[in-house]
Amino acid sequence: MQVGARFTPTAIAFANHPSILRGRWTGTVTGQALRLELTATYDTGRQDTVGGTGTLNAEALTVTGTVMGGSLHTSLRAQTSPAPETASLTLLRSGQVDVTLRCYAGGGDTPAATWIWQCFPAGTTPSFNLTRGTP
Repeated sequence: MQVGARFTPTAIAFANHPSILRGRWTGTVTGQALRLELTATYDTGRQDTVGGTGTLNAEALTVTGTVMGGSLHTSLRAQTSPAPETASLTLLRSGQVDVTLRCYAGGGDTPAATWIWQCFPAGTTPSFNLTRGTP
C-alpha cells in the first residue's frame, strides 16, 4: 500500500462466510474434547456477538462472546462485515471455574475457504484449534 493510500476493507457476507462463529465448532482443550453449537448476531460492521451451548468432555456449557473485525477495517453495511480477526469467548461452567478463550482467526476470503480459530485458554500456555465441525 502506498503512503497516504486509503485502506479498503474486504467485505464478507455475514450470512454465510465460513469464518463466522456460527453452527458446530470443535477442538481439544488441554486434552478435553470441546464441542460448541453457536449463533452469531451482527452488531456493527466491526463486531458481532456469539452465544450458544456446548460440552467440554461430558460437561454442559453455555457460551458467550464477542468477535471483532480487523482494527483497520471501517464499518460496513449490515449485510457485510470485515473478516473477523479476534474473538473472546467465555465457557460458562455450572459449579466450576469458567474458561475464557482468546482466539485468532485464519483462513481465506472465499466462501469455500477453510477457517480455523487458534484459541488460548486464560492461564494456560498451549493453544488449540477450533474448527468447523460436521453438522
